Amino acid sequence: MKKRISALLLLTLALFTGVPAISAKSPVFRFQPSKVTVGTVYHYLKTNIDGTQPEHVSTYVAASDTIESFKFHPKSERAGLVIAVMDWKTFSAKRLESWQAFAGGKKNLFATLRYLPMEKSVEVSIPAFRKTPELTPIPRIPFHIYNFDLASLNFAFRHLVNPKGSFTVGIADPTFKEEGPLFAYRGEVTVSYVGEETRNGVMCRKYTIDGPGLANRGGTIWVNRAGGHFEDVEITLADNPEWQSFKFKLVKTEKMDRAAWEKFMAAQF
Repeated sequence: MKKRISALLLLTLALFTGVPAISAKSPVFRFQPSKVTVGTVYHYLKTNIDGTQPEHVSTYVAASDTIESFKFHPKSERAGLVIAVMDWKTFSAKRLESWQAFAGGKKNLFATLRYLPMEKSVEVSIPAFRKTPELTPIPRIPFHIYNFDLASLNFAFRHLVNPKGSFTVGIADPTFKEEGPLFAYRGEVTVSYVGEETRNGVMCRKYTIDGPGLANRGGTIWVNRAGGHFEDVEITLADNPEWQSFKFKLVKTEKMDRAAWEKFMAAQF
């Protein structure tokens, strides 16, 4: 009888929290404050797997729960800035703001996303395309946005309880279509540990990532063993219609305070 009651209790918790009952015994992620490197900038080069169509992506850890991703081509007239606030209970982004940035410090808010836990949905607002926000169901938590270069997954990785295991997450993305929904849940992907190897000159843990969330066109993620961050990523599915595939390679890291980060962004125009 006790076993039956315990099983019923776990099932009830799963239904009301939206988290599989097994997570009550063995969580995949556990927040570790010491692994949040506030003030660190991770400079990446985003390209196709063959190295073509380079774009610079610098990600700044602005606070213990906030990352800022600055996407730019040096000396171009416009850049992109995405600010994400993480929820360390779900290990997903709970709020995003997408800004268009220009020389002289001018910025225009282009889109916002907000996770609504009670509705198990995200509210997406892109005023340039729709007058009212849209709701998109998110059936799997954690979830990550591929078009955001999997940035929230990048910063969740270092909180894995067992870095040598496997786990499943949901993938959602803009649709990149003028007609129909602006945003869609793509499905799940499984991330599986393969082994260790040197990549980009440092020792990394190597993972495969694939599933319907990436149209079964996944690839490989190399995670810096010491720092827990992406060292290199190669996925055959592009995360933006302007590319043919996705490669995301770390160039360097450095420390900046807020003033230095703002100065760095301003200098790219």
